[in-house]
Amino acid sequence: MLTTGTRGSDVTRLQQTLASRGFNPGGADGIFGSRTRAAVAAYQRSRGLSADGVVGPNTSRSLFGSSDAKYYDGRSDFQTGGTGGTTGVRAGGGWGGSQGVADRAVSIARGMGIPVTSTKRDLAATRRVGSTTGSDHYTGNTNAYAVDLGVSGSRGTDLARRIADAYGIPRSSIGTYNRHTINVGGQRYSVQLLWQVSGHYDHVHVGIRRA
Repeated sequence: MLTTGTRGSDVTRLQQTLASRGFNPGGADGIFGSRTRAAVAAYQRSRGLSADGVVGPNTSRSLFGSSDAKYYDGRSDFQTGGTGGTTGVRAGGGWGGSQGVADRAVSIARGMGIPVTSTKRDLAATRRVGSTTGSDHYTGNTNAYAVDLGVSGSRGTDLARRIADAYGIPRSSIGTYNRHTINVGGQRYSVQLLWQVSGHYDHVHVGIRRA
């Protein structure tokens, strides 16, 4: 747990992450003071978390995209929008709500400094990249959304694992082309997570379909 008075590199990381998300902690000095607490509370409110200004387990997962045990103290500060083992996943936006479901993966990637390299594609772009109209990327699929996150090597593996954890996907299933059904706010969505399989060595692919 990180709270007022905590010092060290973990606090510096927290402050840097908050700043990258647009929440000003007053600098990255490694000291958890009142401005850092206020920034944490503002972030929590924006994500539907209990806004107590304390980085407990689920605020940590939301911020960093992982379940790092160093932040755990047995608290449960996440208010889930549904069931299915998801962490910080919300439906919304377009494409039958699947864009909002994909936003969790985008948030994790951005927290790691990893860019989005592709989202929805029209027919011409779909053909140009050698894909098919069955892809979640294709704009003709109105209840599906997909994001490609440009990354390679061990950082790609780390990203894929963090996304799998957030969506409740077994890590052993990463890159198997399996689709996993999750429940978000009472609506079912299927998620596909591809990494280190044919055509997916320079990006992590997350495809979402409304079930």
